[in-house]
Amino acid sequence: MFISGFKFMVPNIDDDELEDMMMRGPTAREAKMGDHDMMFKALGNPVRRRIIVSIGAFGKSLPDVVKEAGANRSQVDYHLDFLKKGEYATVEGDMVRLTDKGLGLLANI
Repeated sequence: MFISGFKFMVPNIDDDELEDMMMRGPTAREAKMGDHDMMFKALGNPVRRRIIVSIGAFGKSLPDVVKEAGANRSQVDYHLDFLKKGEYATVEGDMVRLTDKGLGLLANI
């Protein structure tokens, strides 16, 4: 197949093979690469770094995190959602805590 002068090799994959590939989920290597990508994104944002430092090793109330992070509540909520999705933080009621993965991030700041 030619597109704009480039040749693309399309493997002969039948529908069953394609479905199997889509259903299998990521390999261990792909999952590890995804974890590393998420970690770099978490540490690459200055607001997230301030949030992680604010939470610290012992956790902190959400209003204190908002105050110490130097961001408004909606910004902190946005970044906490990212940290929760990456399993770096948990929120229980008004208390925010770092998970073991989150403590690993804290150690690298």
